[in-house]
Amino acid sequence: MTRNQLTSTLVTGVLVTCAVLITAAVVKREFLPSAAAAPGPDPRPRKLENAVALAQTGQVMGRPDAPVKIVEFSDFQCPFCARAQEVIENVRRRHPDRVAVVFRHFPLDAIHPHARTAAMASECAAEQGRFHAYHDALFARQDSIGTRAWEAFAADAGLRDLPAFRQCVDSRRHAAAVERDARVAAELGLEVTPSLIVNGELRPGLPTEEELERWVLAGGR
Repeated sequence: MTRNQLTSTLVTGVLVTCAVLITAAVVKREFLPSAAAAPGPDPRPRKLENAVALAQTGQVMGRPDAPVKIVEFSDFQCPFCARAQEVIENVRRRHPDRVAVVFRHFPLDAIHPHARTAAMASECAAEQGRFHAYHDALFARQDSIGTRAWEAFAADAGLRDLPAFRQCVDSRRHAAAVERDARVAAELGLEVTPSLIVNGELRPGLPTEEELERWVLAGGR
């Protein structure tokens, strides 16, 4: 092997190693726990002393007086968060009088450059009583986030006053609310999206429907 060939081989090896490390770092933030998963954030539940207070802020989907609150820290560009919505919604619909979801924002800015604006847009939709519908529209066409107009998602979600919605998004009126949620997530030491709090227990990662059903019926224990 010539010196040039050896140098080329070494450079290629370094680049591959860097790519693997970067990929591992990204996967760590979007986590699907399983027995075969690579080492990552600890998926074991953790009891939170301030769980009741954490459920007092956020967008509620379902009955506000539901005895079981699932607090969800989520990112609209996270693929695992999109998959979590079907799991969570199926459980909530089976127990409409028992379960509600409190949605809170945890945009992973380093890997999802449009997640924070999507979060602010969802809060603008909430001004017209359409947060849940806008949430669903974003996750339904997640691959279009960042290339599709926010008003197009708003039209899908049935917002009536699109100019007011646009003005809200452009003004970044809800930037502080999104940052508040992101700061709370950081204070909790959250590392992955989605992260759920069910009856006072923090459970990071995407659960199966059977797991979530069991946590709900067992009171989170």
